[in-house]
Amino acid sequence: MVLKEDTLSRLNRRLKDCFLNDPTLRLFAEEGYFWSGQGFRGQLSIRVGACFGLSEDHLLEIALFTELLHNASLVHDDIVDSDHERRGQQTVWHKYGLQKALLVGDLLIAKAFEIASLSAIDPIIKSEWTSSLSNAVSVAVRGALCELDFKLSENDDIFCKYLNLAYDKTGVMFTLPIRCVGHAANLNTEEINKLTEVFAKFAVAYQIRDDEADYLGNKTGRATMSDILNDRPNLYYLLSKSEAHAPDLFKHASNFHEKLIEEAEVGLVEFPSSLTLMIHELVLPFVKLTKSPSPTCNLAC
Repeated sequence: MVLKEDTLSRLNRRLKDCFLNDPTLRLFAEEGYFWSGQGFRGQLSIRVGACFGLSEDHLLEIALFTELLHNASLVHDDIVDSDHERRGQQTVWHKYGLQKALLVGDLLIAKAFEIASLSAIDPIIKSEWTSSLSNAVSVAVRGALCELDFKLSENDDIFCKYLNLAYDKTGVMFTLPIRCVGHAANLNTEEINKLTEVFAKFAVAYQIRDDEADYLGNKTGRATMSDILNDRPNLYYLLSKSEAHAPDLFKHASNFHEKLIEEAEVGLVEFPSSLTLMIHELVLPFVKLTKSPSPTCNLAC
């Protein structure tokens, strides 16, 4: 199933209206930083929800508050990492200053809650949506703090520790719309948790792809290798420092990546077949690794 162009256009219009209808956000309504992304999480919200037969209006609301919260997280992440560029654009803090960027990020979070709380949907589902939003913010903050304090000892399993961090850091923005779709589709708690676990694994696979791009210095829309400059727990940097993994770090990373995708696809069998088709059309191309360099290549090559 291909996402209808008019559905995506409606999402983009509603997102733009959130900026234009707010006297503060209106000042940033034409800022390229907010409009140059792929809108993947919004598309994901709509495509997954359609597999469960949800109405387009409700899916647009899930997509809208997910995109607002995701953009807020990017604004704040750029401040934490002191990054000057994202999506080929100046970051908000670098262009407008730290104070304004912090406030814009906070306002985007508030707007996400506003959209969820004003939704014309069953009050019980609305309550689940706002609770899921609150949890997403909490988990994202926990992941960011863990990333700042990340330490790896000799006895630590690199993949296990990385997985736990990535579940919080990246997974939450993938799984927020999935959990909200599950509530709107009246799935039970066990079904929601299983579906969320599937997309959490895809999220970590995406994070590995993102780490690979940073490690190789070819990250789209960013001129510098942010992770190494900020000493962040990039999987490839972690493996390169391990005697056991460094000689074949790309192979080890690729195997871990493939295992996550295989486990996620196995978890899909309990759900509509249209969901598996959508995963192959939208998600797998998004999380796919690039062609790895030769085994002898390292950061200095």
